[in-house]
Amino acid sequence: MKRGAGIRKQLQILGVVPALFMLGLLLVALTWQRFEDADRDLQALGSFMASQLASSSEYGVLAGNYSDLRRQAQLAMQQADLQYVVFRDNDGKVLLYEGRQDRVPGTSIIEFHSGIYRQPLLDSDTMRVTAGQNDSPVRIGEVVLGMSSARLLARQKEILLASLIPALSAMILGLWIAHYLARQIASPLNYLSGLLRTLRGGDYHVRGTSKLQGELGELQSDINQLAGSLEEARVDQQSAIEELQAAHKQAQTASQAKSDFLAMMSHELRTPMNGVLGMLQLLEQTRQSEEQHEYTQVALESTGHLLDVINDILDFSRIEAGRMDLDPVFFELDPLLNNCLSTFRYLAEKKGLYLRLEKDALISDKLVRTDPTRLRQVLNNLISNAIKFTNEGGITVSATAHLVREDWLDVKLSVKDTGIGIPEDKQSRLFQAFSQVDSSTSRRFGGTGLGLAIARRLSEMLGGALTLSSSQGGGSTFTVSLRLFFRHEVGDEREIVLIGHDDAPRTLNGLVLLVEDNEVNLMVARRILEQMGVTVVTAMNGKEALAKVEQRDFDCILMDVQMPVMDGMEATRLLRQWEREQGRVPMPVIALTANAMEEERERCLSAGMNAHLAKPFRRQQLSRVLTPYLTPERAQSGR
Repeated sequence: MKRGAGIRKQLQILGVVPALFMLGLLLVALTWQRFEDADRDLQALGSFMASQLASSSEYGVLAGNYSDLRRQAQLAMQQADLQYVVFRDNDGKVLLYEGRQDRVPGTSIIEFHSGIYRQPLLDSDTMRVTAGQNDSPVRIGEVVLGMSSARLLARQKEILLASLIPALSAMILGLWIAHYLARQIASPLNYLSGLLRTLRGGDYHVRGTSKLQGELGELQSDINQLAGSLEEARVDQQSAIEELQAAHKQAQTASQAKSDFLAMMSHELRTPMNGVLGMLQLLEQTRQSEEQHEYTQVALESTGHLLDVINDILDFSRIEAGRMDLDPVFFELDPLLNNCLSTFRYLAEKKGLYLRLEKDALISDKLVRTDPTRLRQVLNNLISNAIKFTNEGGITVSATAHLVREDWLDVKLSVKDTGIGIPEDKQSRLFQAFSQVDSSTSRRFGGTGLGLAIARRLSEMLGGALTLSSSQGGGSTFTVSLRLFFRHEVGDEREIVLIGHDDAPRTLNGLVLLVEDNEVNLMVARRILEQMGVTVVTAMNGKEALAKVEQRDFDCILMDVQMPVMDGMEATRLLRQWEREQGRVPMPVIALTANAMEEERERCLSAGMNAHLAKPFRRQQLSRVLTPYLTPERAQSGR
């Protein structure tokens, strides 16, 4: 049979093996049965001969006629298997022994015993037992026949030759067939299994070359085709991976280019805006007529809107790039809510709207842990939108809390307005970027359409969700749902962020080095600082600033980042190195830059600066960042 011939045919042949085994077992059972039959035949023959001999030897025993007994024994000895005959009386005494001298070697003797009985006398006339005689035969002796087992052995040998040998032959043949076919099937299967293991290991160049027939040959051909397909797929995959890597690299390059572009545009837009906003803030502090004050306020508000647009674009870009980081800390939620409302109270009152806060008792006495800056950004966005789209009535900010576990709160912050509302069919696209309900070119309300998209993404980053409930003409309710970790006690005060209510500029004292290369921004910052009560020394670049630092001590340094000759980063690193070499107390350095990207803030802090303030800034922001270094107490104590 050819190796790997039709496996179906081999399996069919293999099905004969159980039949051979059954035939062998049947023959073994038949042999055993014939063995038992031969033994029974020998036993029956011996018993019959002993019984017949006992019946015919009654007279010889009674009369003591040994000649008759010998004659009976010799007649019985004509049976070839009979080895000896023994007559005994009733006491066991041997009356006569007749036996053969030769015995077949390897055989045994089987004895058969039969009793010799005296039969009752019969009346010749009546054929009845004579009266007075005992009805039962009287035992007068015993005859013993010794029969050789040669006949039984011969019979058994004959049976073995006739039945057992064919049975064993059938079983051996079945075993051989099973072994042969198993080898014929298992060997190619093991070979094919080895091919598959090689393929699974990633070597797709392997091919089956064994000369297999039938189904196994077809299976080998299929494996070869599979290997070829896998090899082609790997080539295609490698090509696709290289294309994806190239596309990924290109996307990274494009993303980096976009980030660089945004950073550059942010810087280029914020630099002149800082001059505009600064000048307007300075103008606001001068004596003005009512009309001039109104113009100034409109200009400040417009500048603020423009700054909000730039901030929204930068925030959305950071979120899309996955660069928006959270800074969770413990803080009081109540002051944050009041602070958000304070920011928009003037704008609401200007439109004749009410702006009020409703809160649960649970909100007031707990410190919650999340990022307050981002949460404030979400609420500010929602309140700003509510004021923008509400013409009468007002806005209600509500804060509710539900205790989930011992140290977790479910907090819901809702901003409900009585504005124009949002049709249900347009709510689904409200949170999409650059999308508004009124998307026509003549829409009544401005904005980039990024505010709600940013608010939802920030809510999700905070671990919550932002939902909307609204109907056209029935107002809108935006709800931020958060699960926040909280605690009652203050604990480590370094972990607590205190959110104040009063953002009014403070009167500061101290000597400040202002490093700025733009003359307009230099003038704006200098005037604002002088109005706060600060003495200002100026420098146009980092090299000039280092020279002035070596001449005198400053309470604080406001350092622009991008400058000619020497930028703010390099100047700060050299300043820190000089301070270490001289054993001087480090001077506070605050980055004053038009780049508002988070990466810029990290770079400034890594260079050794203490804080970061993005341009354009308001007076309150500048006052807040300078307060830790220019308080009257600090200035009086000296450096």
